[in-house]
Order: sequence, then structure tokens, then C-alpha cells
Amino acid sequence: MEESNQQIINETDAEIDQRRIQKLVTYIIESERLTPDTILNIVFTDNTYIHELNKRFLDRDRPTDVLSFNLHTEYLPSELQILGDVYISVEKALEQAEDLKVKLQDELERLVAHGILHLIGYEHNDPKQQEKMEALTEKYLAFSQRGK
Repeated sequence: MEESNQQIINETDAEIDQRRIQKLVTYIIESERLTPDTILNIVFTDNTYIHELNKRFLDRDRPTDVLSFNLHTEYLPSELQILGDVYISVEKALEQAEDLKVKLQDELERLVAHGILHLIGYEHNDPKQQEKMEALTEKYLAFSQRGK
């Protein structure tokens, strides 16, 4: 895979098509008009680790499907375009994929898009925000599905 500031890290044994994930990440970054050298990590992990993160940083004592940590701060040089880290539980994604009757890869891509949108600043605290975020997620998944 070519050198990129967007790293995809798979800490699990799951077979993940990282090329498709990278194409999706690149498309989202371009569509959201972020600089191509934006620094972003996508970490595929397990329920145990994401549970620890959820408890430590959000005081939620349970595993979750996706967590986003915005790492941009006023203390970093402005030329560093750091977006943050997205952690995804592959175990949780598998459960959701089975419930939704979709492939694991498709569910992982949905969670990647969702996590990145949170880093960019999108939320889903009210119906209007939820609708906007879901529409963007579907737009990005439609792109990803074309590349199958």
C-alpha cells in the first residue's frame, strides 16, 4: 500500500479489505475538503479494548461499535492537519452485520464513515443532525459499494 497519513491498523485476526477502507477514507477526506495529508488512524480492535477506552474516556462501562477521538488541539503546529483516531470493535461490527444481514466489510465501512464524520464535527444529537449524518454516511457507502 502506498505511503499515506491515514493509517489503518488491524489488531484482530479478521480479514479486512484495507484497500477498500483506504479508498473510502480518501474519498471522505476529499469530499469533506480536508487536505490530503490529514493525519488519521483507523484502528480495528476487539470488544475488550474498546470497552476499556469507552470506560476510561466516556465513563461508559460497556463495549461499543465505534469511538472517535479528535486529536487536533491549539497546542499543535497549525500546519499539522491532525484529525484523530477512530477505534472500531470488529466483534461488535460482526454482531451488527449479522443483525442487519450485511457483510462484515460493509458494516466496518459504515462504522469508518460514521467515526470520521464525528471527527470532522458531525453529530447526531437531534433528528435533523441524525438525518444529515445518515445521509452523508449513505453517500460514502454508495461510493464504497461501487468499488467492490
